[in-house]
Amino acid sequence: MNSDMTLASASGEALLRAAIADTLARHLPQADLSRFAPEARLNEDLALDSIMLLQLLVHLELEHGLAIPEEAVIGEELRRVDDLVARLDQWQREAGL
Repeated sequence: MNSDMTLASASGEALLRAAIADTLARHLPQADLSRFAPEARLNEDLALDSIMLLQLLVHLELEHGLAIPEEAVIGEELRRVDDLVARLDQWQREAGL
């Protein structure tokens, strides 16, 4: 991987993290954003249950134009913020975005 691709990927990940934090703040205020960090656990640290995670994904898709395949969410092992960022990044690449 060349340095340009690494930089693009890193900036893309930062944008995805920012979109997640923004969406949580605006639509899921019960989430504990004081603990928001790449390594934060979605359930234990941010207090997101499975329904809240689905709501987050819907808002990310509708408001930020992210491609999130419905079938891909079922059975996903999304434990940390960066797990979600990695999957979102992968889904965007698979969708050609």
